[in-house]
Amino acid sequence: MKGRHLARVVILAMVVGGMYIVHDHMQAQGISSGSSVPRTPWGKPDLQGIWSSKVMAPLERPAKFADREFLTDEEVAAIEKQAQNVAGEGRDVRAKTGTPEDVEGAYNNIFSTGNGSKYMRSKRTAMIVDPPSGKLPPLTEEGNKLRAASAEARFGEATESGDVRQPLVGVDGRRITYARAGGKGKGAGGQLLPGLDLAGRTNDNPEDRNNLERCRGIILPCIGSLCGITRVVQTPGYITWYYEAGHEGGAYRTIPLDNRPHLPKTTRMWLGDSVGRWDGDTLVIDTTNFTDQTAYRGVGDEKMHLIERLTRTSSDDLKYEVTVDKPNMYTRPWTMEVMLMREDGRKNQIYESACYEGNYALTAMLAGARAEEKATSKGRSSTR
Repeated sequence: MKGRHLARVVILAMVVGGMYIVHDHMQAQGISSGSSVPRTPWGKPDLQGIWSSKVMAPLERPAKFADREFLTDEEVAAIEKQAQNVAGEGRDVRAKTGTPEDVEGAYNNIFSTGNGSKYMRSKRTAMIVDPPSGKLPPLTEEGNKLRAASAEARFGEATESGDVRQPLVGVDGRRITYARAGGKGKGAGGQLLPGLDLAGRTNDNPEDRNNLERCRGIILPCIGSLCGITRVVQTPGYITWYYEAGHEGGAYRTIPLDNRPHLPKTTRMWLGDSVGRWDGDTLVIDTTNFTDQTAYRGVGDEKMHLIERLTRTSSDDLKYEVTVDKPNMYTRPWTMEVMLMREDGRKNQIYESACYEGNYALTAMLAGARAEEKATSKGRSSTR
């Protein structure tokens, strides 16, 4: 009897042990019981893959939605239908040959950010989730000064959502492109003044051109939906995050996951110093040590501090949250949330959109500026 009882115990132990082995294998294969979130062989949520943020959603909450945090299914359907009606204008659909719209549409939607035809799956009325109003916090006194001074900075102008675009007229009176309303570099008739850009800055030398035209590449982390397509590669000790940001090119962030101390404050980098740690099933990334020219929303700020959170919510969704602390600019930190969508890794590779403007067009722009100056000089001489 004792032998049979011992045999039953051994068999029961083998069955239970086998159940644990199967359970561990299921978790390693992403078939976790009671969870649709894939996991790595070492048990952490699997963040790997190609992820797209090419969805529709405003950064700040539109006034028409007031204090509403989420849209209804009907409202989402209406927004997506409207987007389908105008999809491809100036991008995947060619405009009339020789028009500014045709030139501006040289980059197809696959290379562009924020050109999705689907609304963000969370159905939020805005990406900003804190403050609760869905609006950016007020600017500090210093922030107002920085924004005013940013027109002189070579990393571009500070902008807000809702920019109004107006035709920009060349020196010969022809419409050549669209630009923001106003601008110190425009004459009374709306024409672009020779030797100046839209902000009134001199364009006499290559270093006078802005970062986009100089092809300096990605010079800050792709916060929110700044990059349309990203790729995450994951190991037990690191993740590598690759960004592709249209014709600005690509960039890598390699982030250790051991919560190590940050580099000394004297060490500054364009993309900052990132350190990661796991908080349950959420990867938290703390980034500091930016340069004073790492400009988000047009203003460089070496005091900028980012806290990013990545949470795999399903087999197809990755929730990205980021808290932006720019004490020089805003009266308080603010947080935004974007739902990233998994792309088919076999069908949707990341298309490299290398930047050639700085290699070719910059020479032509400067040659054109010299020709304009020469023509203007001759014109003045003939009237004397």
